[in-house]
Amino acid sequence: MPKQFEIKSKSESEAELLIFGDIGDSWWGESVIAKDVAEELQALDVEKLVVRINSYGGSVSDGIAIYNAIKRHKAKTEIHIDGVAVSIASLIAMAGDEIIMAENSLLMIHAPWGSTYGNAKELREYADVLDTYAKAMASSYTSKTGKTNDEILDLLTDGVDHWYTASEALAEGFVDIVNEEIAAAAHGFDKSKFAISGMETYAKKLQPVTSEMKSPKLEPAAHVAAKIEATEEEAVMPKLEDKKADTPVDAKTEADIQAAVKANEKQRRSDIRSAFDAFGSRNGVLDVMNACLDDMEISAADARDKLLAHLGKNSAPAAANPRIESGADATDKFREGAQASLLIRANLKENDGANEFRSFSLFELARHSLALAGVNTSHMDKLEVVAAAFTHTTSDFTNLLANTANKAMMKGYDEAEETFQLWTNTGELGDFKATSRVDLNSFPSLDNVRDGAEYKYATVGDRGENIQLATYGKLFSITRQTIINDDLQAFTRIPMKMGRAAIRTVGDLAYAVLTSNPAMSDGTALFHADHGNLLSALGPHTSSIDKMRVAMGKQKDGGDNATALNIRLANLLVPMALEGVAKVARDSEFEVGASTKNNTTPNSVRGTFEVISDARLDEASATAWYGAANGSVHDTVEVAYLDGNQSPTLEQQAGWNVDGTEFKVRIDAGVSPIDFRGMAKNPGA
Repeated sequence: MPKQFEIKSKSESEAELLIFGDIGDSWWGESVIAKDVAEELQALDVEKLVVRINSYGGSVSDGIAIYNAIKRHKAKTEIHIDGVAVSIASLIAMAGDEIIMAENSLLMIHAPWGSTYGNAKELREYADVLDTYAKAMASSYTSKTGKTNDEILDLLTDGVDHWYTASEALAEGFVDIVNEEIAAAAHGFDKSKFAISGMETYAKKLQPVTSEMKSPKLEPAAHVAAKIEATEEEAVMPKLEDKKADTPVDAKTEADIQAAVKANEKQRRSDIRSAFDAFGSRNGVLDVMNACLDDMEISAADARDKLLAHLGKNSAPAAANPRIESGADATDKFREGAQASLLIRANLKENDGANEFRSFSLFELARHSLALAGVNTSHMDKLEVVAAAFTHTTSDFTNLLANTANKAMMKGYDEAEETFQLWTNTGELGDFKATSRVDLNSFPSLDNVRDGAEYKYATVGDRGENIQLATYGKLFSITRQTIINDDLQAFTRIPMKMGRAAIRTVGDLAYAVLTSNPAMSDGTALFHADHGNLLSALGPHTSSIDKMRVAMGKQKDGGDNATALNIRLANLLVPMALEGVAKVARDSEFEVGASTKNNTTPNSVRGTFEVISDARLDEASATAWYGAANGSVHDTVEVAYLDGNQSPTLEQQAGWNVDGTEFKVRIDAGVSPIDFRGMAKNPGA
């Protein structure tokens, strides 16, 4: 889509930006797209920027983006309303350091509007979206006029189109200067673009103002009324009424108006023909076009509607329930873009050169979030801006910080080098009450059921181990000074370390079961001779590992007719000091630890287990080592989480002890040995 704006260099230090068209993508012609304007302004290095506006408005999100692009530019900005600044175009005008309005131009402010399709709930939600647009727009008008936020919101939510002549706009504080008129400045007006209320009241304001009409000694041409055609691009077409005998009308003014009427009719017919050109070969299209040309009451926009109706009258809909949904608004785009920019800066996401927020500091994001929430920050210092961003109920700033901190925490959690998951069972608990786990390994062998005989119930779980959740957590805070100093690492590296600490805490609990050797429900320690899982003190060699393998395999179910459970040794848990020795014992082709030299006896345990080392075991004993069965098959040590949520949780609230916001990292977990028979210990030599 071609651009309908232009930047002209007037000198090395001054440039001029023309905004003469619809804001945002347009179906019907050229338009002013925010991305194009922002890119050209970013590359413009001047001290003064003159912006000239003649626009009916358009997309709210594009308009806000253009407003911010002009505001961000270092140049002193002088904005001229040369024709009309209507709807979102009036908001763009508020970006100027000085706003100058032609005497015969118009400014209009009204509630953002649009259309959607859906059920009652969806329509109400769409109304809320429009109210959010209004709140986002309000701050731009309040910062210029000095009016209260409520006063501006009244204009943006009452459903009325508020039209201002240059003098009225000056009196209300929307502009700073009214200058000489520009011929036909407000011509080209298209009423069909707006839900206009009482537009006829303002019809006479669209007439060119002459010097005679400004003179208090002369009567204005009161009998020359402007007729506003509902066209998209045509100029206003004033229509002459019959003159009364006692009211003289300036002949020159009448001639000018007649010429304008003819020119606009010529333009109307040209626009209609242009709309129909591509479809002239279609059956019946020329008849529709000629009917539109002959009827002066039909605008170019009306003609396009008739063309579309004709082309589609024999077409079936593309879907049984066609639906048009509104796209992301300025707030949604800010949330997405700002979040991505923070993640990029924190090296949590790949760089995206198209992200317009990638160069924003934390303070700039705070201020922008307030602007979108309708908060005027022009009177605030930096500390007040950040404080407001932390506490304002509709500001997105704290959510942006929390989301970034949460992703950083999860990155630390996921990258932590923990080993307990390799040999423990994972469980789930629904509350914090102590829970007894059934002894599934004690399930007896099945009975021989003769023909016609009854099945007997098995007795299980006579000896069950208890497990209970506990909460583990820590606090950290982000102060206002952190935001002003743009210290991004404060809420990326700290949460990352907290994530690692969360999973490390669970690992501490799991390995503490091995080193503390707690008592089981039968009153006997986890590793004990009575449990048949405490072996003679030897290093991890072929023979000692094989003895552990045999002892684990011969464990019985404990019933009246106890049978061997045939549990297999799957993991060897060793301190870091024994990792090398254990791996040699696992991988050696020949028996390890034999007294004879040049041993050629095959290694009977070669490749039958995994070696898992952890420094926590070194702290308790550099010689003791342990065996564990496959945790997914046999009960060993269970690590349970509240509702199965294995990840830590990050919570945020406004700070009370600190001027900023506080974050809490917590994880709910419980660790307990479930069955001694799937585990064994050797104190080591």
